[in-house]
Amino acid sequence: MPTYVEAAICQYLREEIFPQLAPPPYGEIEITSLGAQKPVCLFFEKKRSIMVVGKLFKWGVIPFEEAWLEADKEYSNLKLLREQLGMDGETDRVVAPLGENKELSALLVTERAPGQTLDHFIAKAIFEQEHDELFQILSHLARFFVKLHEAGKTERPLSPELPRLYLDTLLGSLNVGLLDSSKRAEIDKHAARWWSDKHLYASDRETIVHGDATPTNFLFDNGNVTAIDLESMKLADRCWDLGFIAAELKHHFMWRAGDGWAAEPFIGHFLWQYAADYGDTQFFRVITRRLPLYMALGLLRIARNSYVGDIHRQHLVLEAKQCLEYGL
Repeated sequence: MPTYVEAAICQYLREEIFPQLAPPPYGEIEITSLGAQKPVCLFFEKKRSIMVVGKLFKWGVIPFEEAWLEADKEYSNLKLLREQLGMDGETDRVVAPLGENKELSALLVTERAPGQTLDHFIAKAIFEQEHDELFQILSHLARFFVKLHEAGKTERPLSPELPRLYLDTLLGSLNVGLLDSSKRAEIDKHAARWWSDKHLYASDRETIVHGDATPTNFLFDNGNVTAIDLESMKLADRCWDLGFIAAELKHHFMWRAGDGWAAEPFIGHFLWQYAADYGDTQFFRVITRRLPLYMALGLLRIARNSYVGDIHRQHLVLEAKQCLEYGL
């Protein structure tokens, strides 16, 4: 981040953001980068010990107006969830938005959420055998999703259109080097069965979903859950979130432990706990019928990341194909 941008942001924080959290005067502001790919920074004001997070949506070649629309969208999403849908409590909540500024590289400022990410607990389960802790964390996450999905539920029927369009986008992005035409045709063939089964979507309704359910977007602190990065929030099937978490668990155990089957007890626990917190354990069958479709989407999404290595990416694509082929 250029020095002049840092100075302008710090002035904005002192004038508009910090007064919401503590009275002046304010001291030196320490800036720490949090994002490896996107410009996300932790701003720590030392005199009052204020910590906030700033996300700059205008970076790289992203057009300015597009960046601002995304920043404003996330700001509005957070306000909607907190102010109208009750996601501002202590136990299950989304991070509080503190301000937005179009001129400062489409800046969004939020509170600094406490706790450790889901990724932290997955790694501990794999490398330190802290299995019970991950089971507990996944119970908390299931509870969070039940609250979010129930708060945001609608009467709109489910449709295969959104996952179908997303699959096309994913396959298009994987075509270069990882997915030849024959493999894509095979995946499309198996996916077609999911689009034609009307009964599959008749037992549920659309709801608000987080939309980007990755292990770094949920923080856990003494049983409390805070979600961040709500820019992808939308109306969709609740299994959009549940399937992406299942895919992440499968991926991490495949990638870090070389054993995708080791993720199954955690995936099963997460889904069963969701059904139990929903108040109807029979709902377990409802969500698990559709889950393989969204798990496949999640696996293919992860496969776009070159940092995991080509061999693992190929395994992810194969796992996604098997979800579509055998899951229905």
